[in-house]
Amino acid sequence: MKKQCMNYIMACVSVLTLASCGDDEFSQIDFGQDEAEFTAVTPVPDHLRAGIPEEKPKEMLSVADPTPPEVWLISLYRQKPNHDPERDVMYYQKLLDEVLAHVHEDKRVVSNRLVQVTRQLQDKGIDADQDRLLIDFSHYLPSVNGKYVFGELTANYSNLRQQDMNHDQAMKQLFELI
Repeated sequence: MKKQCMNYIMACVSVLTLASCGDDEFSQIDFGQDEAEFTAVTPVPDHLRAGIPEEKPKEMLSVADPTPPEVWLISLYRQKPNHDPERDVMYYQKLLDEVLAHVHEDKRVVSNRLVQVTRQLQDKGIDADQDRLLIDFSHYLPSVNGKYVFGELTANYSNLRQQDMNHDQAMKQLFELI
């Protein structure tokens, strides 16, 4: 029985070996496409790379990303023209702590929502800034009772902004409704 199994396995290996011998010929078969139809891809010349960013900025902090949210927020802030060089990580930590006391999410989710709603509004041509949102949420949230889902707050803020309200009007309306 053992010998029959070994013979069977050897026969299978032999068939596979013989079948693979023709792979080079098979890969050379013309499937109706000439080599002339393909263009070789070359690297972008240096003079054209000047406007290409070296690294795409992070859209969101993933759960596996070890970057602390306050460090990510300060890095985004420092990309802005006319940023305050004295602003530090503790500034963001303090604001996040004030918000976290009134919402169910953690600081990573809060930071992601701030950046996400800002970028979504900017993509629609609406002026928005995650720093201003964080400052105003840290200001308004202590004035209301209870804990809130931060994602819902930012979604409602976004809806209000898309109804042609400016930032101040939208924040005031949002906190009057809760």
